[in-house]
Amino acid sequence: MAVDRRRFLAATVAAPFVAATRRADTGAVIDRGFARVTRLADGVFATVADPKHGLQCYSNGGVIVGRDAVLIVEGHFTAEGAALEMDAARTLSKAPIRGVVNTHYHLDHTFGNIGYARHGVPILAHDRVEPLMRQNYKPLDERARAEWLAPWERRVADAHNAVDRSRMAGDLEQISFIGQAVDHVSLAFPTEALEPKHLPMTIDLGRMRVTIEFHPGHSPTDLIIVVGDRGIVFTGDLFFSHAYPVVPDANIVAWRRVLDTFMGYDRSTQFVPGHGPVGRLAQVREQAAIMDDLREHAERMMQTGASVEEAERTYAVPRPFESFEVLCWGFTVGGAMRGFYAAH
Repeated sequence: MAVDRRRFLAATVAAPFVAATRRADTGAVIDRGFARVTRLADGVFATVADPKHGLQCYSNGGVIVGRDAVLIVEGHFTAEGAALEMDAARTLSKAPIRGVVNTHYHLDHTFGNIGYARHGVPILAHDRVEPLMRQNYKPLDERARAEWLAPWERRVADAHNAVDRSRMAGDLEQISFIGQAVDHVSLAFPTEALEPKHLPMTIDLGRMRVTIEFHPGHSPTDLIIVVGDRGIVFTGDLFFSHAYPVVPDANIVAWRRVLDTFMGYDRSTQFVPGHGPVGRLAQVREQAAIMDDLREHAERMMQTGASVEEAERTYAVPRPFESFEVLCWGFTVGGAMRGFYAAH
């Protein structure tokens, strides 16, 4: 997920839309560089994003094909990401699109909703997705933007050393990136709000049954899509493959319990993460181990009376996870420290 956000506008607004191609060498149904759609099982296809080649999708997703209808997973980051999923659905089936499921409200999973809305595709999501989008993704005027960025700029200025300064600068870049995205988005909201009391719910696509479940952790709105008889779970951002979990507004203790639920699945299960390659139980266990290491560090620091800022600053990535991606320090390690401190 390490991308050059300084090229945000070129990558997301003005990027050329490459024609769909079949790639026999990769097994892909569609490969547009920024994302590739591949078959996982009969009727189930994963869309795996490659942010190094563009942020049109930015998140993973997928297409589930039944005899009578097709279900799409994820709103993605731009209308081009949504168009990729719709083109995949039409390539794979003549059946109508039942809808698209937003796994949660975060911008990289919902800002592409406008692409579905323009074509009248129903958008299914947790019933808090719309209010949280409206609350968190409002464009700011110049004064409000300066006030919003000020604490992050102070963190850079107050950094203890060059390593901290680099980390804090990465946090500031991420916050600025979010502001740019909000300034340029046309929001489209879910048309079918799913209340937790009605979940889980099953959708019959015709010889393909899909279950939508509610498992809050990464956000207050997390849905997973389970294709039980195919042994496939679309997890949204409850699972990051080969990357540190991103924790902007998570309940990290609840999230860790969700991973225990995932680890109770059959060992043949394929998990389509919100970001990164499709994984198995081994990769879910890796994320659980990362979160356990973060918790253990937080607990050690709390026992010494250290502040949450000191806990964030002194965390060291263990050797087994040194190759894992870290989006930015404050949204991963810092967010985890704040979460564990708050839960103590």
